[in-house]
Amino acid sequence: GATNTSTGGPCPPGHFCPAGTSIPQQCPMGTYSDRLYNWQDSSCTVCPSGYYCSSAGLTAPSGPCLAGYYCLSGASSPSPPGMWAKGGPCPVSHFCPEGTSFPLPCLAGTYNNLTRQAACFPCAAGYYCPENTTSYSTNPCPAGFYCPK
Repeated sequence: GATNTSTGGPCPPGHFCPAGTSIPQQCPMGTYSDRLYNWQDSSCTVCPSGYYCSSAGLTAPSGPCLAGYYCLSGASSPSPPGMWAKGGPCPVSHFCPEGTSFPLPCLAGTYNNLTRQAACFPCAAGYYCPENTTSYSTNPCPAGFYCPK
């Protein structure tokens, strides 16, 4: 609920109160705090990787990073546009399910030639796909082997 700041008291969750504070200061975007009595902005917790904290004054992370993106610690968007935004779109040859903290390489037998993907594609029949592959067409099944889908 709302905190009455006109009477004074413990510094509320989502805020910090340096010495001499008359109005609680909000924890900055990319952080949160679920505790009372924070006295400096470093008392606010950096949003954990895989999650984002989209506004100031949060008492918990806003939610998990969107599928197709990854969120580094301190992210403020569920779909960061790039590295400077503490995360970014999932790169080729990787996949990023919801809540990803760092892009995961496509597993052997799968490939991904697109960005922003939550999963990799299965390798086509007649081809093999080593781990971390962007295309199956460069790896035809070798003589003496068979490669089902």
